[in-house]
Amino acid sequence: MKPAPPRHPAGQALLETLVAVAILAIALVSLLAGLVRLQDRRLEAAQARQAAWLAETKMAELELAGEAAWKNSAGDYPAPNETFSFAVEVTPSPDAALRLLSVTVRAAGSDRLMVRLSRLEPRP
Repeated sequence: MKPAPPRHPAGQALLETLVAVAILAIALVSLLAGLVRLQDRRLEAAQARQAAWLAETKMAELELAGEAAWKNSAGDYPAPNETFSFAVEVTPSPDAALRLLSVTVRAAGSDRLMVRLSRLEPRP
């Protein structure tokens, strides 16, 4: 009687290991890509919170300065917020007794990140 041939020819175990490693590498790359996207979104959310805070601060400054300071203007924030710029707009509203005061804050180099804070103020 002849001995039975081996079930796994030489090299088959190595091939199975390489396939398993390749599948694992693909899964890890997908996982890392997802983590990078998550980190990008977290940074955008932090910038949006900072822009909202800057807009609220600018609106409070305008309220404290009084109506004499309410004019269209634009500029950049000083350090440490130098990556943000602001624009103040005073526009008439459909109601003759009111005007619209808007503060817009944008992140430099980003078309998507913009925060606008508006309020209606009575005319003097």
